[in-house]
Amino acid sequence: MKKSILLIHGWNYKNYTSKTTETDAWHNREELVKLLEKNYTVYKLNLPGFCGEKEPDHSWNLNDYAKYINDYIINNNLKIDYVLGYSFGGSVAIRYKTNYKAPQKLILVSPAIIRTTKKSHKFIKTPPILDGLRHTLRDFYVIHILKTNEMVYGTKFLRESYQSIVREDLEEEVKTIPKQDFIIIYGDEDEQVNPHKVISYLGNDYKDNINLIKGGKHNIGFTHPKEVEEVVLKYTLK
Repeated sequence: MKKSILLIHGWNYKNYTSKTTETDAWHNREELVKLLEKNYTVYKLNLPGFCGEKEPDHSWNLNDYAKYINDYIINNNLKIDYVLGYSFGGSVAIRYKTNYKAPQKLILVSPAIIRTTKKSHKFIKTPPILDGLRHTLRDFYVIHILKTNEMVYGTKFLRESYQSIVREDLEEEVKTIPKQDFIIIYGDEDEQVNPHKVISYLGNDYKDNINLIKGGKHNIGFTHPKEVEEVVLKYTLK
């Protein structure tokens, strides 16, 4: 009997419901999905705001996304052996695992784990009375000055949710997960998430958990699907 994998996609603005007619958030990594389907029963879902999935009326944080995954598994009566999270989906997978003491093992591909620096505060603290102004100025800056696509093309729900999730550093949370219960796969030239920074922060104890794909960048699911599949096979079919 095939083992099963649940796929959690990343934060790709091109898959925003308001921007696309695609119905599958994994359409741009179709080859990887097909390779996985040869050896596993694969389940996929679209997170709220992506590829036709309805948005809630308020912003979400990682806890909300983790609950969504937990509810999806329970409501569909799924038996899942592994959860594969891509980029932001990796963050969701980690939070799902830790919040719900989930039995599934994790396959984290290009995961966003380290969100802060160790030497400085990333965000300026202001009195609560100034929060509205601070948020307005921040949004203006990232939309009109930085022109961050995730913010430029996002609805209010997506913009506010994105701002929430990029503040959550998961380094210590990852360390609470038994080492045998997860692997990490990065392209060694990832331009969005610095894998060498992650390796440095997690330390030598986790060197066997991290797999680097030579010449790969953040989108290794598209550019190096066979190499990703080979790492997954090695981990899951022991």
